[in-house]
Amino acid sequence: MRRWAGAAAAAVVGTSTLTGCGVPPGGIVGVTVDAQGQPLIVVQMCEGHIDGASMYLRDPRPEPETPEDKAMGRWEVTPAVAGFSQFTLTAGENGWRLIGTLARRDPATRYTIYGWTHDSSWSASHVEFAEQDLARLQLGTVWVGTDNERHIESLTDFRTKTCEHWM
Repeated sequence: MRRWAGAAAAAVVGTSTLTGCGVPPGGIVGVTVDAQGQPLIVVQMCEGHIDGASMYLRDPRPEPETPEDKAMGRWEVTPAVAGFSQFTLTAGENGWRLIGTLARRDPATRYTIYGWTHDSSWSASHVEFAEQDLARLQLGTVWVGTDNERHIESLTDFRTKTCEHWM
């Protein structure tokens, strides 16, 4: 719990001179696999809600002023998610539906997926994953994190302990 409070304090201090920046995260996105090894996106919201999720490829340029990320897939959910939810990349489910087409994934590429709201009131922190990450997962485990802070945890812990550490 202190970890989240310390990170939040640092974020407030670091952005004290900025106004109106970003959409506040109220939850976390992770990725797990089903019994056939196919990816499932999991979301645990601790505050607020999300209406959708997007998967994209990050702009490969180092710190561009205006990033040009490449959209790979977009899902919307009804009703909005205010707790735990999961869906398949290919078909959605549990109120999630794929909007448009899902781009084919390259096994050597790292993808990012995050949750959002239509009115930009809340978001769910993104997860980055590649096929090699999915191969490390077993049924009942979740890949969470971004950049250098990635780890695997049990789906039970993701569902029950994520919000214990949330502010």
